Amino acid sequence: MKKGRPPALLFALAVACGYAPVRRAAPRGIHVAAVRNDTAQAEAGGLFAQELRAELAGRGRLDPDGAPGDELAAELISIASLPTAAGADGALAFAVSAVLRVRVGGWEDTSSGSEEYASGVDVLGTEANRRAALRRLARTLAREAIERYDVADRFK
Repeated sequence: MKKGRPPALLFALAVACGYAPVRRAAPRGIHVAAVRNDTAQAEAGGLFAQELRAELAGRGRLDPDGAPGDELAAELISIASLPTAAGADGALAFAVSAVLRVRVGGWEDTSSGSEEYASGVDVLGTEANRRAALRRLARTLAREAIERYDVADRFK
């Protein structure tokens, strides 16, 4: 056998063995419908829809509205703000909690959680802190819901 043949022979055998890289099908795109808001807080539905879209966009799965892909329908079931710590002057800390139901095709899940916030110097400061906590909570629940959907979608 000549000196240059073994590497060429090994290469030919390796190519002919039948192994090939496996490519997973690209995930289907999803567009987000308006979030149904069953709460008294009018801005909450838009906030949750925005965070769901941002999460899908970050994963490369967001389709524009009207696209032929699956539709994510979400429903904001409840939002509650409760005091968690009290001082001599009144409440010092609060927690905002929410329950979100998400549906894509035949898959449905409910996520819930809470986020704490401190009272402000005045009513406007407390309200700003509450809105920031609600935004953080919306981001967390959107991430959790989309992660659960991705896992369920992989096992289809």
